Amino acid sequence: MPKKGADDKKTREIISLLEDNPQGMWAREIARKTGISKSTVSRYLNSYLAEQVEEEWMGRNRIFRKKKEEEAQEK
Repeated sequence: MPKKGADDKKTREIISLLEDNPQGMWAREIARKTGISKSTVSRYLNSYLAEQVEEEWMGRNRIFRKKKEEEAQEK
């Protein structure tokens, strides 16, 4: 069975939520608000959306934020 790749709907939901929450969110929060499983959200943030998001460790948790446009374009 071939790998499917990123689902556009899930990608848009995650990015939209991060745009609406510039302070950042945990992967678990994103999962709860979108209805997408936490493991899927984590996979998207760490692979498909890695160039569009930044992460910061707060204790044992990672906070994800959408990069500002100029930061994303530099890469």
